Amino acid sequence: MTATRPDAGFTLVEVLLAVLLAGLVMVGSYSVASQVMRLSEEAGTRLEVESTQAILRLALANDLGSVIYVEGARTKSAEAMTFLGGLSAADVSGQTDRRLLALASAASLDPGQPFPSHGFNRIEYVLRVQEPSQGEPGRTSLVRRERIAATVPRRPGQEEPVNETVLCPRIEDAAVTFYGPAASGPFTDWDSPTRERDRLPPLPAQVRLTASLVVAGRRFPVDVRVNLPARAIEAVGRS
Repeated sequence: MTATRPDAGFTLVEVLLAVLLAGLVMVGSYSVASQVMRLSEEAGTRLEVESTQAILRLALANDLGSVIYVEGARTKSAEAMTFLGGLSAADVSGQTDRRLLALASAASLDPGQPFPSHGFNRIEYVLRVQEPSQGEPGRTSLVRRERIAATVPRRPGQEEPVNETVLCPRIEDAAVTFYGPAASGPFTDWDSPTRERDRLPPLPAQVRLTASLVVAGRRFPVDVRVNLPARAIEAVGRS
């Protein structure tokens, strides 16, 4: 007949060993979970950066690839056809904007927008500065402004429809550079009427946009170069 221990239970060594094993499991699980979360955040940041860069390249390529310009235009649409570039302060919709680029184009970011039958779109790329407010830090966004059918006559007091698209929610150190035909340049600003009066090519051959995207507190370089279509430059040169 075997005797039973009246004080049967876990010894202190067994309890400490169980606590140690549980701690090791918890530490390992936390390490794996934190690594997965970090990789997930990194992938999300990279995806946001790549998608923003792709949208910016697409917008610039569409707008510059569909540029419209008439050399020596003397109509009311001459101002809307100007090709302007470089940092310039402007007051748009009660906000402080700095224009990077302005041109006339047949392009539109809205796939449901029909092509204007009596005019073209006036495109502006502006840096919109938002001042700090209510604890929120200030930031600068890159906004594409599209004035639909810029040459269609409007009734007095009737505003022209404008569509705005935020291409880069937060951007820093944005600059635009222009290269003229025959590899002339680079130029930090561009004014087609002035160049036309000076008997210089009114349209650049290439536009370059450099900046830093700010995503999740990190900076990512952007360098977009777009060539204007040769047909547009040649057509202006022959007019």
